[in-house]
Amino acid sequence: MSYPPPPAYPPAPQSQQPTGPLRGRVPRRLGWIFLVLAVVLFVVVGVVLAKKSLGKVNDFDRVSIASGGGTVTLDGTGKWIGYYEASNVSGDTDRVPNFLVLVTGPGGGRVDLQKYGNRSDGKVNKLTYDYNGHHGIAAFQFNASQKGDYRIRLQAAQRLPSDAGVAVGRDIAKGTVAGGLLIVAGLLFLIAAIVLLIVGFVKRSRDKKERQQAQMHGGYGQPAFGAPGGYPPPGYGQSPEHGQQPQYGQPPQYGQAPQQQGQPPQYGQPPQYGQPPQQAQPPQYGQAPEHGQQPPQFEKRPDQGGQPPS
Repeated sequence: MSYPPPPAYPPAPQSQQPTGPLRGRVPRRLGWIFLVLAVVLFVVVGVVLAKKSLGKVNDFDRVSIASGGGTVTLDGTGKWIGYYEASNVSGDTDRVPNFLVLVTGPGGGRVDLQKYGNRSDGKVNKLTYDYNGHHGIAAFQFNASQKGDYRIRLQAAQRLPSDAGVAVGRDIAKGTVAGGLLIVAGLLFLIAAIVLLIVGFVKRSRDKKERQQAQMHGGYGQPAFGAPGGYPPPGYGQSPEHGQQPQYGQPPQYGQAPQQQGQPPQYGQPPQYGQPPQQAQPPQYGQAPEHGQQPPQFEKRPDQGGQPPS
């Protein structure tokens, strides 16, 4: 009797490998963008401070208090600032020392002076600088109606350093404030760029390690067969019974034999198609054989031949 061949095993399910770019791409891009913005802001700060603020300090006209003053040349009209300069002036200086100032214009007329800021509430604006060896604080301001030479007379009302004097120039407050704001913005962008780049590269490193482990273990996020914690593929080690569809996804329990389908045929019944013939069992002692069956043999040992006695 021939049996049909067993059904073919389907291929084991393959784990899908991850594809596409590594994680952390967006934070890295934002980090590089913020870093570029920070660099640009720092460059702009340098330009602003050089053109609109501290860069002008070197061009101020200066007169000494010890010499009683001198003449300065103004190349334009409008608002001009008189800065008190001395070696002991710093960012912590909160008041201008007492000294007398008299300014006359090119025609010899007296120029009206005001405290720096000219605020209506009586408070004084504070503006100090420390640049290229010059230490100054804004002291007074005036309006020049015409270009030309202006005579400045100075007299100390208290004891002042020997290098004390007055520098006349344009107001650098706006450039200084703008430069300070740009510096703060640049620092914020720089800090954000560093944080984003760190987060992006950490995510990228973790994703790269996970993909390497997935390639080693045969699947993304799960160990392969034979690795620690791995499981055999469905149906591994089992052969389907004849006439039985193979089961997948549930491996047999340890120590448990696979279940057989169908019951063996009873004594005197032909075997079912697809099952091997079962050996018939003799009737029990004291029972008459069925019609058409041979009577049981008696007094015959398995290791002896011959015919039973009649």
